[in-house]
Amino acid sequence: MATLEKVRAKMTDVGQPSSSVDSPALEAELDTVIDANSGISMLLVSTGDGRAIAHRSQNKLDPRRLSAMSNSFLTLGETLSRELGLTTADYVTMSTSQGSMVLVRVAADRTYTLAALGHADTSLAILLYAARDAAARIKPLL
Repeated sequence: MATLEKVRAKMTDVGQPSSSVDSPALEAELDTVIDANSGISMLLVSTGDGRAIAHRSQNKLDPRRLSAMSNSFLTLGETLSRELGLTTADYVTMSTSQGSMVLVRVAADRTYTLAALGHADTSLAILLYAARDAAARIKPLL
């Protein structure tokens, strides 16, 4: 019975943001990153199982759907990296003629995913640098 109770406790706890997540500070930090990087049109932070916890966007986007897909895409990249015998993937990118997206894993008390969307004229290098910097800045807040 004790094992069943532990499993139930874990199941209800999985995917929930840590009680130590400072949501107002996290949202303020996302604002700061977007204000400092004119090439970024969206930042999205989600839990390791794809639940949105904070986002900033210049477009109308559904953060719940994007969180689930972004986390799945990053997880697929990490899995592919392992299958190839490489170390864990640091990030995953997607580029189109209308812009690029960078997905970065943020390892705090729990795992989180940071998605950063860049405009069409934003170079992938600049977007990657900004996303990795944002991940480092938000990690203490998670």
